[in-house]
Amino acid sequence: MKKTETDDGSYLWDGSGEPDPEVVRLETLLGQLRHRGEPPSLPARSARVVTGRKWLIAGLAAAAVVLLAAGIGWYALGMFGGSWSVQTLAGAPVVDGVRASDNTARAGRLRVGEWLETDAVSRARIEAATVGRVEIDPNTRMQLVQADGREHRMELSQGTIHARIWAPPKIFFVNTPSATAIDLGCEYTLQVDLTGAGLIKVTLGWVSFEGYGRESFIPDGAIGTTRPGAGPGTPYYEDAPSGYGEALTILDYGPAGDPRRTGALDLILTSARRKDALTLWHLLSRGTPGERERVYDRLAVLAPPPQGVTRSAVLSGDRRALDQWWDSFDPDAAWWKLWKKAQ
Repeated sequence: MKKTETDDGSYLWDGSGEPDPEVVRLETLLGQLRHRGEPPSLPARSARVVTGRKWLIAGLAAAAVVLLAAGIGWYALGMFGGSWSVQTLAGAPVVDGVRASDNTARAGRLRVGEWLETDAVSRARIEAATVGRVEIDPNTRMQLVQADGREHRMELSQGTIHARIWAPPKIFFVNTPSATAIDLGCEYTLQVDLTGAGLIKVTLGWVSFEGYGRESFIPDGAIGTTRPGAGPGTPYYEDAPSGYGEALTILDYGPAGDPRRTGALDLILTSARRKDALTLWHLLSRGTPGERERVYDRLAVLAPPPQGVTRSAVLSGDRRALDQWWDSFDPDAAWWKLWKKAQ
C-alpha cells in the first residue's frame, strides 16, 4: 500500500481523509456479512429462558466482535509495515552494503527487495512485531521479498535461520532454491547449502514444505529435506530408527532403477513404529507402484485405514481416501490437514 504525503491513516479510524483501496476492499468484503431487514420473530418463552438466551447471544456477539477487531487490527498493522527491524547480535551484518549497526537512516531496517548478509563471524536478528522473529546465523544471505498485511515472504539463498512465528497461518513464507516453507505459528530451523539443497527441523507447530509439485507436512520433532530439481523429500522424526534419513534420500532423490531402493524400503518398513505412519503416509504418493503397494500393506498394520478407505482407492491416489487415512492418525494431524484444505 502506498501512502501519500497527506495520508495520515485517518480514514481507517474515523472515516475521514482519503480512502485507502485495501481498507475499502476489506469493508466491502465484511459488508456482505451484515444483517439486512428485521430480526425474525421467535415463539414466546419464559422470562428466565429469554433472559438466559439474551445473555448467551450477547456473550457470543461480544466474543465475535473481539476476534474481528483483533483480526482487522493485525491486518491494519501489517498493511502499514513494509520492513523488519534488524539487530546485530555479533560481528557486522550488512543490509544492502550498509552495516546494520551504522548510525544512519537506512541502518537497522530490512526493507522489501533488500538483502541481509552475514559473514563467518556475524549474526543478526530481524523482527516484525505482528509476525515473528528470525535469527540469522553466520555465512547466511537472505532477502525480504514481501511485507504487508496479507503476506510476509523471505528468500533464503544460503545459510541458516531460526524462525519463531506468531502470525496467523499462511502469512509467513521462506523461499529456498527448491521449496517454500509455509508456517503454522511455529518454530523451526532452516538450512540451505551452496548447492541449493535444504533441511528443515521443526521444534513447534507444523510447517508445510512445497515445491516441484510435491508437498510435505512436517510436525514438531520432525525433519524435512529438499533438493533442486526434485523438491521436498519425505519427512521423518528426528528419533526415527537408525538409517531412516539415508534410506529416504535414496527413495526421494535416487533414480527409479537404483538397485539400492529395495534395501532402503526394506529398512523403512521393517523398522517403522506407529508414529512413523507420518513417513509411510507420504510414501503412499511417491515411488513405483510396487513400492506403494508394500507401503500400504505395512501402514495398514501400524495404523489400520478407517472404514470406507480401500486399498484400491489409496493406491490409485484418491485424495479423499488419503486425507481420511491421515485424519485418523491423531487429532493434531486431522486439524492440520483441515486447515490446509481450507486455504
